[in-house]
Amino acid sequence: MKRIAYLDIIGGISGDMLIAAMLDTGLPLGPFHHELKKVIPVDFQIEAKKTVRGSIEATHVEFPTGNASDESMGWRDFDTSIGRSQLPKKDIDKIRLIFENLKRAEAAAHGESSGTSHLHELGTVDTLIDIAGAVVGLRILGVETLHASPFPASTGMSSSSHGKGASFARATMAIIQQSKIPVRVAGMNPPVGESVTPTGAAIVATLATFKPATMQIASVGYGAGTRDSDTPPNVVGLWLGEAMNQDRDLVESADMIGAELQTDTVLIETNLDDMTGEELGFATQTLFDLGALDVWITPIQMKKSRPGSMLSAICRRQDLEQITRGFFTHTTTLGVRVRQLDRLVAQRETIEIQTPYGPIRVKMRLIGGAITRVAPEYEDCAKIAMEQDVPLGRVFEAAKIAASEFIGDLE
Repeated sequence: MKRIAYLDIIGGISGDMLIAAMLDTGLPLGPFHHELKKVIPVDFQIEAKKTVRGSIEATHVEFPTGNASDESMGWRDFDTSIGRSQLPKKDIDKIRLIFENLKRAEAAAHGESSGTSHLHELGTVDTLIDIAGAVVGLRILGVETLHASPFPASTGMSSSSHGKGASFARATMAIIQQSKIPVRVAGMNPPVGESVTPTGAAIVATLATFKPATMQIASVGYGAGTRDSDTPPNVVGLWLGEAMNQDRDLVESADMIGAELQTDTVLIETNLDDMTGEELGFATQTLFDLGALDVWITPIQMKKSRPGSMLSAICRRQDLEQITRGFFTHTTTLGVRVRQLDRLVAQRETIEIQTPYGPIRVKMRLIGGAITRVAPEYEDCAKIAMEQDVPLGRVFEAAKIAASEFIGDLE
């Protein structure tokens, strides 16, 4: 079963509110503190206490750091702390990606180049705690996919070292625009003041998807913001559970064979009857260059019994716009079909083996942890065949034999 989570952004979202919500759902404080200390460069405590916002019981959290809270941190300081940490590589990569999104937003908000913007309120260890804490907490909770509701638009003003500003800080608005985050504008009682912080926005923009999901809820927690408001309550809800939709059988199948279930891919296709083979070949390569995961051409019969071709491409949903633009730019189509696509992708590893002709990379497919296929890298084999003037098939065969011997030694 796939464990997923849903962020119900009721009154707003910040890094500490998300951490508080995770603690409220049952995130164990001890292991969480232990893991977080691997990346935070100063001594800190975690003080979590129950509170109420409106009629919702929630957890509010603070991170006392003593005199260290007065010390400022810049982008380089954050990167150094992250690089020196003993966290898993996946955690480090996610933390860095959140900071990159925050860095770009700060630069866009202040008209500066990325990495040179002055951090002001964000230049403290609290920012690192919020971002690293979100990543570490979700990992300990076992969350594989995080879903989120739209951000709530608020009224009034926010305050910062720059002075009074709009309810969405400039950096927050930059993240919303850059990541195309949906915003909930209508509402009888919109939040007052800053409801979404730049750090909270960067965390959600990086880690969450806004696609709909169906789930069986196991636990619910609420994290409270510092401001005590009840119209709406200044809380964020976190629902933990298991995926319960048409993907359930796929999830179970993926788990059984050790494959990855990808649900963020789409299939784009169109029928063509007025392009030459050269033009179709060029369009195919261009779609690959634009980021398509796979592209192929299928012979079809069209109206009036004319022979034609169906051009198909698979891509990530985030690349849909540029791949579709490629269809319209490099083919004669007047329209394309787009379908949501689920994929089971086998685990793959690449190793380099030694052959009589030299080193060659070999791709291995694993099913249930067992190697079920080996395939020498074509480019490596072709280069050797050209340079040493030997048949390509002979190089392939030598690579397969060497790979089989290498795998046999492992077993």
